[in-house]
Amino acid sequence: MEKELDSLSVTEILEMPMFKRSIVIAGSQNLNNKCKNITILETPEGLEWLEGGEFILSTGYAFKDDEGALKNVVYRAFKRKAAAIAIKEKRYIESIPKEMIIQANKYGIPLIKLPHDLVYTSTITNFYNSLLYKKNRYIYEAKEMHEKLLTIMLENKNVEGTVKALSNLTNFSIIIVDNVFNIIAKNVINGHNDFSKDIKEDNMVLSKISNISDISCSVEYKNYIINEYKIIFKSEIIGYMYVISDSHIVGLNLEAVTKVRNILAFKLEKEREEPLNIVNINKIITNIILNSKKLPEEFYMNIKNNYRWNGREEFVGLCVEFKSHGLSNEKRTKLSERVCSLISRIFNEKGFFLTEDINKLTLFFSIDEELSLDNIISKITVFVNKYDSNVKTAFSISRTYKDIKDIPKMYKECYIASLFNKNEIIYYDTLDTIKILYSLGGNAQTVEYCKKTVGNIEKYDNENKSELMKTLTAFFKYDMNKKLISQKLHIHPETLRYRLKKIYELTGYSVNTTEGIFALEMGIKLQRIMNINSTDIK
Repeated sequence: MEKELDSLSVTEILEMPMFKRSIVIAGSQNLNNKCKNITILETPEGLEWLEGGEFILSTGYAFKDDEGALKNVVYRAFKRKAAAIAIKEKRYIESIPKEMIIQANKYGIPLIKLPHDLVYTSTITNFYNSLLYKKNRYIYEAKEMHEKLLTIMLENKNVEGTVKALSNLTNFSIIIVDNVFNIIAKNVINGHNDFSKDIKEDNMVLSKISNISDISCSVEYKNYIINEYKIIFKSEIIGYMYVISDSHIVGLNLEAVTKVRNILAFKLEKEREEPLNIVNINKIITNIILNSKKLPEEFYMNIKNNYRWNGREEFVGLCVEFKSHGLSNEKRTKLSERVCSLISRIFNEKGFFLTEDINKLTLFFSIDEELSLDNIISKITVFVNKYDSNVKTAFSISRTYKDIKDIPKMYKECYIASLFNKNEIIYYDTLDTIKILYSLGGNAQTVEYCKKTVGNIEKYDNENKSELMKTLTAFFKYDMNKKLISQKLHIHPETLRYRLKKIYELTGYSVNTTEGIFALEMGIKLQRIMNINSTDIK
């Protein structure tokens, strides 16, 4: 039980009816002093029996014949850590000495002038009744709070329902965000609406707080206190809980917030997979658009009506590629799922389309003020870096189009731009090399060129069940680092040297010359462009 529950403040005592006509004449700066007991002082040696925290009642009888001792009462009470002194005038002392007033102000001991008719017995009874009521009220409130917390734990509420229940219980505004500050759930009480508006306009209000390394912290913001709690599941920060209050959180409310934070960790982890249901539906629709040569107009109209698009939108394709030499297939799959879940939260009921290739996610959506490319790229980058700092992300962006019917065009442009992307942000429209190669995709000379380079290698692989093409692809993928290539392919360096020599014999191009490197790499890229032009998208 907290210490303040074992005492009453001087202010609380003075609010009792019998103290209505009392006057604080000194030491008013410390009316919050805690009074554990109330005692009557009518003997000179009584001051030596004080244990600390007493509210002293006196008529001054003990000092009526010793003015010097009376003037020193406050100092002696201060040394014994008394909480306050209340004296009746006109009984045994004519007036309270000036020295007592000076000492009371100096030592912070409230000095109170009592009405001459104050009755000690009823005063003492009321003091202990009030103290007992305060203790019992805390016990009752604690019992009620624990029952409500138990209800929150046992009810099968989702994150949003749990947040609302905690907010109603504590009368705090509560906001839950994921680890890149997409709002997952919130409940804002009356009076906090201006803060809620700030959060909607700029989530950096929250992200700035998250830089503090503690599990929980609080900062002042405008007229509020923002209390941040990291939501952790299996040592991973999966989100943040922000509790907005008008004062610091203490007592039962602090206990409630802490316990519900732990409940939310399990619920958030459970619900983190739910956005994948939306993603999977969107993947199906996207693949239908990519693989169907002609769809009925009604199909597109239903999509537009569902997302309330009015025909003035601009759509763009964004390819996200994950690049890491040491990422296991299991972890790569998990990363892809997590990013898909993140994308669903970013769009939050806004329309988007998605398709997935090995190491790549290609996203199609309508650009607006709230969903800018920069914002989406930033959130994905931060998220992936938190997941695994060794994974690099590359973003390849198509031109903008006016209709979702152009998703196949966006896909092609994203795919082709990604062939030239090395861990950066590339716009298809800004790369002249891409445009030239794309236009060469169906050219007869291009076909012949590919046959001479990549074609001869593939033919040899098919006839001899070898892996020269795989070796050449790895050669460029791992930046021509022969030691790393050998490790990734699990082959001896001499085997790698033999394969590269065989490629030279088949094509006439050596990886040891600038011309050979350029010719072989362009052969691979041109063949991919030819494939995307000559076959269905997916």
